[in-house]
Amino acid sequence: MHPPRPLPSGLGASFTVDRARTAGVTPARLRASDLSAPFHGTRASGEVAGLARLRLLLAVLPAHAFAMGSTAGAVWQLPLPGPLETRAFAEPMIGVPAPANRIRRPGIRGRSVAVDPAVIGTWRGARITSPARTWIDLSAELSPADLVAVTDRLIHHRAPLCSLEDLRTEAMRHPRQKGAAARVRSLQLANDRSESRRESLLRVLLIEAGLPVPECNVEIWDGARHVARVDMLYREQRLVLEYQGDHHRDPDQWSRDEMRRAELEALGYTVTYVTRRDFDDPERLAARVRRLLAITARNAR
Repeated sequence: MHPPRPLPSGLGASFTVDRARTAGVTPARLRASDLSAPFHGTRASGEVAGLARLRLLLAVLPAHAFAMGSTAGAVWQLPLPGPLETRAFAEPMIGVPAPANRIRRPGIRGRSVAVDPAVIGTWRGARITSPARTWIDLSAELSPADLVAVTDRLIHHRAPLCSLEDLRTEAMRHPRQKGAAARVRSLQLANDRSESRRESLLRVLLIEAGLPVPECNVEIWDGARHVARVDMLYREQRLVLEYQGDHHRDPDQWSRDEMRRAELEALGYTVTYVTRRDFDDPERLAARVRRLLAITARNAR
């Protein structure tokens, strides 16, 4: 049996059937066993995942279709919870402007939504909702704390995708859409200096437990010498909170962390680490920070 004829090099690893036919690929070649059909009207010569899969889908949908919700959030690279991030591309949420009928295809979450054409555009090769409109849709999918994490990323001081005022304006346009209370709270708690989802979740956890609002990502200096940039700081009590993600388990990173801790403690700071497992018992974590604040406040007198 002869191997399948090579495909035109310009098609790439995934393509639409219409594009392949235009390039001269025969129907028989498109039915060959070395090609899969991720979606009706498409073919792929290997696994297609993530953004490439979404682009392929949008290429065979009507021109007015767009990615929204968690799928748009994943394209914007917002900090989504793991399961939602996985589903974002595996089972994309696709919208069409109302009153058009929603897209009905296996593996697609179709929506017909009232949407201003001005909030639809193209980013990273995919037709999606704007950052502010994506935030509105995500408020119906995320926990309040996770919405704060998304808000923090959207307004990040170094690489903002939109402003806090943009979010307020969009919220006023959709006062009755699901997630209104979470949107209000996220605007109250947002911080443009948060650097990660876990940092945001930790800050929200502390605030909701009645603790003071910590400063985020603060530079610590010893005179003219830079010592560290710490995740969170209670300045008056000289208490530093550091979130330790999995990458901190690397031996070299662990050594640097401990040297950094020693430097900070030599300057009179108390340093406590927070890990993913601490979030399993939020009350215990908040109680620990509360005790440390009390101790460091006494020591500072």
